[in-house]
Amino acid sequence: MLNTHNSRRPSKRSRAGDAALGKTMQTDDTRVKRRRTSQSKNDITKAHAPTITNSRETPGLEEQCTLASTVATVQKSDSRYETWSTTSMVAGQYSNLDPIFTSDDEYLLLSLETAVHVYSLATSRLLRTLPSKGGDSIAGYKLSPENPNFLYVFTLSGSVTKWEWLSGEQCSSWDVGHKTISVDVCLSDAGIDLLLFLLERKDGKRVITLHDSLNGASRYTIILETHVQITNLKVACQGQFIVAYSDQNVFFGWTGLVQPSDSARYTWKEVNLPVSVMCIDIRHHRAANRPGPQGSKDRNRAEKVDLVLGERNGSILIYHDILRFVKDEGGRQHERSLTPRRLHWHRNSVNSVRWSKDGGHESVMVLWQLDTGRKQFLPHLSSPIGNIVISTSGNLYAVKLADNSIIVLSARELQPSSTITGLQLCPKVAKAHGKLVPEDQPLFESVAATLHPQNPDHLLITVPASRQMTQESHPLVNASMIQTYDIRTNSHVSRQALARTNATTLKIGPDGSHIVTPDVTHIRVSHDGKWMATVDSWSPYIRDMQAMYHGDSRYNRPYEGFQETFLKFWRWSSTSNLWELVTRIDGPHFSDKGPVRVLHVAVRAYSAEFATIGSDAVLRFWCPSTRQRSGLKPDNPEEHMETWKCRRAIDLKTYIDVGTADSLSAASMEFSQDGSVLAVCLGSKTCLNSGLAILIDAQSCSVRYSRVGLYKGMPCAVAFVGCKLVIASREAVSIWDTVDDIVRAVTLPGSGSVSSKQPRLLAVSSETNTFAVSVQCLQNHQQSKKSRMLRSSIQVYDVSTLELVSETTLGHYPVALLSAMYSGDYVVVDVAANVHRIGRLDQSFQSNSLSLDLGSQINSGLANLFGQHGREKSQNPRHVAPDSDNQSLQKELANVFGDAPPFVMPPANMVFRNVVDALSS
Repeated sequence: MLNTHNSRRPSKRSRAGDAALGKTMQTDDTRVKRRRTSQSKNDITKAHAPTITNSRETPGLEEQCTLASTVATVQKSDSRYETWSTTSMVAGQYSNLDPIFTSDDEYLLLSLETAVHVYSLATSRLLRTLPSKGGDSIAGYKLSPENPNFLYVFTLSGSVTKWEWLSGEQCSSWDVGHKTISVDVCLSDAGIDLLLFLLERKDGKRVITLHDSLNGASRYTIILETHVQITNLKVACQGQFIVAYSDQNVFFGWTGLVQPSDSARYTWKEVNLPVSVMCIDIRHHRAANRPGPQGSKDRNRAEKVDLVLGERNGSILIYHDILRFVKDEGGRQHERSLTPRRLHWHRNSVNSVRWSKDGGHESVMVLWQLDTGRKQFLPHLSSPIGNIVISTSGNLYAVKLADNSIIVLSARELQPSSTITGLQLCPKVAKAHGKLVPEDQPLFESVAATLHPQNPDHLLITVPASRQMTQESHPLVNASMIQTYDIRTNSHVSRQALARTNATTLKIGPDGSHIVTPDVTHIRVSHDGKWMATVDSWSPYIRDMQAMYHGDSRYNRPYEGFQETFLKFWRWSSTSNLWELVTRIDGPHFSDKGPVRVLHVAVRAYSAEFATIGSDAVLRFWCPSTRQRSGLKPDNPEEHMETWKCRRAIDLKTYIDVGTADSLSAASMEFSQDGSVLAVCLGSKTCLNSGLAILIDAQSCSVRYSRVGLYKGMPCAVAFVGCKLVIASREAVSIWDTVDDIVRAVTLPGSGSVSSKQPRLLAVSSETNTFAVSVQCLQNHQQSKKSRMLRSSIQVYDVSTLELVSETTLGHYPVALLSAMYSGDYVVVDVAANVHRIGRLDQSFQSNSLSLDLGSQINSGLANLFGQHGREKSQNPRHVAPDSDNQSLQKELANVFGDAPPFVMPPANMVFRNVVDALSS
């Protein structure tokens, strides 16, 4: 093994090295003459271009460390900047607002951060998206009691939008002028919609206002004004009874006449409870009246309102006939009215409560019959219950789980009738047990994700098996499953376990600590979509190992000797539509103390081969081989039984000038586009060779070239664009022309400050000759630095000119940045489970070659289905003219589909049968 990064290297490479690199990496049509002091046309001759460092000789170490940081200011290219935009945003995290059933129990309305989704319960498919005004966060959404075909959407900024959700038409919108905290809608005595707002004024006061839906913001009445920071609002009895609460403060309001005028007077009572209220529900009913004529006193007694509260410690408090306390002006019934009935089953706080049904911070739903005390359980749900909603008819329950999914249950059999699953991403926050981690750690860790090479619309991303919470309210988000999500249709495809999930085992240890699952840190899929490599690791709690290392200074860091690390190879099964485990490698990288971390995994193009590098600074190549099992007959004789083994291992410790094991802190690598060269970037806190990159011949597994000083800091990601190697670190992005040995760098906004604490995400596109990188920096405010917030964005640069061609500002931190094949678009996943697609406006969604391939596949599929009958008829000269055939076929297909919207179409099997009849006639 030859180490070539020395200071006495000649200015020009040897012919052997040139031939090797020219054969494996040259993809551009133009070549640049290699002179010692030459400059390309992209040098600093223009004021708007960054500095291009042209290095023919390797400088000293001090010069190498600063080589990648010497740049000029990068400006936007206006002509190309306008051709890029964020074309779509799908997926997203469902908000904590309750789902809404329609009156006919056929549709379910779900709220995201900036939109409301309408789902069909018959198909569990998304039918329509109703965006909020201006992309503001939604504070609430309610169906109109007057006409259930209308939906009110309220945002935090104070805007109100009225939709006809069945057709997706916006009817009206207005603004209330204040920040909206909570909302509710009721029907007035005149039969019109009344909107109740809990608003926050600029002076900090909270007010409850009553608005008329006909006049909007022009006519409203303030019915309560308080300094108490109430956060929730609930209305019953057509607006006559109001409950507003926050923590231990509860306000009860009652009136006899509900209309937005000065005559609407509410009687308010404030109660300070000894418990913290988490959720409430109101039941309005009429008591059995005695026979005979009734006076006003009897009619008041006939109206009864029961209140149930779910509190933080897990108790459920029931207040029967709370109106007696509200209407009691003398205070004689104060003690008796506020004596609740207490039910206690939950161990933690109650997240949602409904009359006769309750859901707490558990994965079990309890149906509690109050008269007999009988309890019925629905155990082993996938995640804790967040919300429970009952349909208008009472026949369906909608249970919203913490893993971003909704299950619709039948009230009689408790069997799921519909399941709606969103993107179940839950990224890790770099906080441990309420204490901040060291400053060099990211605020959010990146998530293992990739786009399927054969189907770029399918996003493969690691998700937790169950979103459990610890006793300190910290989420356990170890990702042990893989979810496939279609970002084109915005729908869930499949979900599969990659490691043990503890789904049916005890999840709590003897000391009360949660037993966590392994965490899948890397996933890569081969280019033919047949193989997938994953890496999952698990380590015990540090406090559990302190007894074995009592008095050792290492007690506050994980112990590698007790860490489990598995490298798994999966094969796609077209029959079961699942990834089948073929080989599991226990401890693919190890030291004398035990298994060590796997830092990166790369997949070789046009070949079934993967490469891994661990913290032991050993690079390993993995390839499949035929497995012989004598005496056992395979399930499919045509398929050979395969296993995976290590083809070659390369020790790279000499390149980082350290001899101890587990000394590598960061590593990133990537194969070239033709799969002939593997570029490896290494980083270590004790390494003297800063900015090291190594080029390895993938076929012979030999080091061809290495160089230091290419970048500054730890490497985060690396990728090839033709013969250019793009290296992203926490300080900057460097572009190394491996053929002409030219290094250029771009200093990103916020480098060296806040941005250095975030993981740098990188993706490249050979179709557009660009690369995208994530950037985080502080927003410029006139206030103090403590109030300044981080702003995340995705910047797209042209590789040749280093011009900024696109910048997309995100509302949340990105955790995955991917490049879509064929289209050249970039796909971004943020911490709120939103998926953004950034692409050029002058390009189609996919390339023409892919469309032709898809068209041929579709034509072949139809030919196999219907045979060659249609082709024989078209080749018959006595057949009718093609124009008449097309017109008749269009008429028949129009009769099948008609002008009806998709959600009123007949079942799919009937539509398919009608299409077949139309095509075969």
